[in-house]
Amino acid sequence: MKRPKIDHAAATLELRASGLEPVDRYPGVTSKPFAARCVQPSCKGHVEPFPVYLNAVRRLAEKGRVGCVHCNKRYRERQRRADMIRLGNMLPMVAIPDVRTPVRAWCMRCWKVCEPGPRLDNIKNGKQGGCDHCGGKRRLPDDVARERARAWGYIPDPDIPYENDATKWPGRCLAKGHPCAPVLNAHKRSGPCGACAENGFKPHQPALLYLVTNAALVAAKIGICEDSPRNRRLYEHRLNGWTTIETMRFAVGADARAVEDTVVRAWRARRLPPVLDNGYGYSGYSETVSLGDVRVSEIWAEVCAVADRLATATG
Repeated sequence: MKRPKIDHAAATLELRASGLEPVDRYPGVTSKPFAARCVQPSCKGHVEPFPVYLNAVRRLAEKGRVGCVHCNKRYRERQRRADMIRLGNMLPMVAIPDVRTPVRAWCMRCWKVCEPGPRLDNIKNGKQGGCDHCGGKRRLPDDVARERARAWGYIPDPDIPYENDATKWPGRCLAKGHPCAPVLNAHKRSGPCGACAENGFKPHQPALLYLVTNAALVAAKIGICEDSPRNRRLYEHRLNGWTTIETMRFAVGADARAVEDTVVRAWRARRLPPVLDNGYGYSGYSETVSLGDVRVSEIWAEVCAVADRLATATG
């Protein structure tokens, strides 16, 4: 059930509850921007008003976060720091501006300083162990390593000795007995067995096409993911400051991908570039478009039109 339309006074109350004060009048539509400022005197957003969307402010409020883009930027910086500590066992010595910038840090295993240091995106996708000195590798007693592997969900081959927690260690998963060869230090990112993984995108299975927006980047993004209760894609987007606006279900993922590809190609044909974060790309940025160039309602209307055309062509 949709919320009833509200006036400027009601919108002002919602903004104030999220730590904002309107500068311009509320345009009467939750998906249209209007200027506001942060109520915190020490925040940059208090001195320099910025565009906000009431629907984005509401989504942030549902997660217990304020509506200020600058306050949320600091929140993402804290999240990046926490991810580097949790996933890479690296303690940053400076602020992490984005996931693609090398960061000077201490290794929390050998406690040596790494400079220029690791990149968070490489740590997240498993391309970098973190430390230049020890390679992010930790050596455990063989019996302790086998116990941790079993607790994670697989049994290492008894004839293959353990080397370190960053080296593949063949075995079989406990769930279905599939052969697998994970590395122990990946236990915070995924399960041990790729064949048993229930997340991800599979073109022959049901899929979800989604539209999300980011007030800090003034950007919209379309994407696809597996239509499953265990899928974490939209949850991860929320952690990174994206708000889910619309979703569309497909019986097979290949159709969702076709719609996504068609819409993105149409943007680029109109010379609408993707949106960068402080000049850097990020995960999924190639499927973004600036909300200064196109409205949210126009994007979703285009998605629906493309989906209808493809359904008619294949039906």
